[in-house]
Amino acid sequence: MRTLFLILALAGGVQPAAVQPDPTKTSSEQPPAARPTMQKYAENVAILLQNLRAFDNNPSKEQKQAVTQALATLKGLSHDVRPTLDLYAVDPVMRYLSIDLTTQFHKIEDAYNAANYPYSRYLLRQTTQYCVGCHAASSIKHSAVVMFKEPSGTMSDLERAEYFSATRRHEEAMLAYEKFLSDKKFKKAQPELWEKAVQNLLAITIRIRQDASITLEMISALLDEGGYAPQQTEMLQVWRQSAKAWQREPLDKKVKGSEALEKVRQLMGNGQKLSERGRSFGFIEYMRAGLMLNEIAMSDINDDLKAQAYLLTGQASENLRDVFLWMRPEAYYEACIRIKPRTPHAKECAKQWEFYQQKYPTEAWEKDKLRQLSGMTQ
Repeated sequence: MRTLFLILALAGGVQPAAVQPDPTKTSSEQPPAARPTMQKYAENVAILLQNLRAFDNNPSKEQKQAVTQALATLKGLSHDVRPTLDLYAVDPVMRYLSIDLTTQFHKIEDAYNAANYPYSRYLLRQTTQYCVGCHAASSIKHSAVVMFKEPSGTMSDLERAEYFSATRRHEEAMLAYEKFLSDKKFKKAQPELWEKAVQNLLAITIRIRQDASITLEMISALLDEGGYAPQQTEMLQVWRQSAKAWQREPLDKKVKGSEALEKVRQLMGNGQKLSERGRSFGFIEYMRAGLMLNEIAMSDINDDLKAQAYLLTGQASENLRDVFLWMRPEAYYEACIRIKPRTPHAKECAKQWEFYQQKYPTEAWEKDKLRQLSGMTQ
């Protein structure tokens, strides 16, 4: 098998783990230091990520104590996130969001105390999108840079991959995912977990690296390994064809504005058709649609088109629920409502948001948020 490490080396190598001071630059040119409160916040989020581990449903007494203490600290440090239109973030939806982080940590605590560890992990990973999205070294321009501790040596390759991914150390996450996926027995023993790991690996090559060639290389390397169930082989073959189609597209002919939205609708339509053949067969198309929509939202197009883009992003993210590089679907529906209140766009986003709440009642946060925004959807 052609290893991912070689693929990364050919593509430019593994990036540094974190931003460090540059001795050749003056103090005014250095990255901004984290405020003590933010650094303490990061330290306790790291404690949660390392002790509320992926797929560990039998935590030790020491892990439970660490989680309890970290949650208590985070509830005291967290704050409401309100829309800030001048905010720079890798995901532009952050400029329109409002969320009560203290309440979210209470929900994580309630789920954890009820021994609902999978749901508490889900809530944690989604909550980190708000914090890390604004303050991680790899994603900010003007905010405080926070540093996350190294993962524990007792963590498995998959747990390390998820930790690196949650803290946006993406190249290290890719290498950890590759080590995990090299376990040939695991793909048959736990196929759903294997599939989620592959999706989060490819999400980095598509969303972060934005590279069709690396995506195609990675899928081909997985196929070359063999030993899959027929459905897994067919899924990888479909993904490889999708990656090849992406690679064939000319790099110098990027579409913009309404033309880009039409391209997104085509991708999502193709994704839906492929998903009728298999649950995740349309994954590449939905990921590419999300990538294009992110670029549209970060551009200087008019708010009508941006509202449409956020509606489509919410719909795309509903099909990417196991990928943690995107916000929750309702985050995009909220942005759509806030950017064009009291318009048909706002009404359509509210309608889609309500459908999402009904379809995934255990995953829809802040169920009263839609009611609170009702005045903006009339």
